[in-house]
Amino acid sequence: MRAPHFRDWPSRWRALPSRRRNSLGIVAAVLLAAVLFGAGVLTGRLSTVVHGTAAREAELAENNDALQNQLAILQRDRQVSQIADRVLQKNLAERDEEIRSLRADQAFYSKLVGTDAQPGGLTVHGLTLTPLAKTHAWNFTVTLTHSAEGAKEIQGTLSLAVEGVRADKLATLDWPTLAGANAGAGLPFDFKYFQQVQGTLMLPADFTPNRVRVTLQPQGAAAVTRTLTWSEVVQSGLASGTP
Repeated sequence: MRAPHFRDWPSRWRALPSRRRNSLGIVAAVLLAAVLFGAGVLTGRLSTVVHGTAAREAELAENNDALQNQLAILQRDRQVSQIADRVLQKNLAERDEEIRSLRADQAFYSKLVGTDAQPGGLTVHGLTLTPLAKTHAWNFTVTLTHSAEGAKEIQGTLSLAVEGVRADKLATLDWPTLAGANAGAGLPFDFKYFQQVQGTLMLPADFTPNRVRVTLQPQGAAAVTRTLTWSEVVQSGLASGTP
């Protein structure tokens, strides 16, 4: 059976009894209302879902921003703690170094006021000699003290002389011979309580040292002299002899 063409529908509709048309109209209206109601409900639900999703997305974005801010704060706090720790470690290291330096100074000062000290004036407290490798030269350090009560600054010159044997004869090498023709009268000193004077001397190859004589010539005062054996001032471990 062939379905009627849509152009025939109006004529067929008019051919129907009025009661039948009314019934079909009511059914069509009910169906249209049902369709419209379903579409409205579906649209409302879709709108609710969309709005709910948007709200959830906004909430998650806000929570994410808050977590990012907390993470940034924690990272900054960690950086500050690390910097503070490094500064503290540096300060502790500097304090330890300062304590070691103070202890060394204390030991040195204790020696200055030890049994070798001669209170009341200018004194040669000590002398050390250190050889320069593969040469006949020696570096020396002379420690001077001035322990007079109420002492003022004292100036002057320091010179060395070395006594020993040369060509099987006793000989004394004076300061110009040891330090060179341009050495002058000696090395200057200028201090109130103590000072270390350093320099270099050169021994002839055929000279065997025995004793070292240190002479201090303060301005306006008498000279001060101290003589020490070569072996007691040499730091190389040698008991005596040439370098």
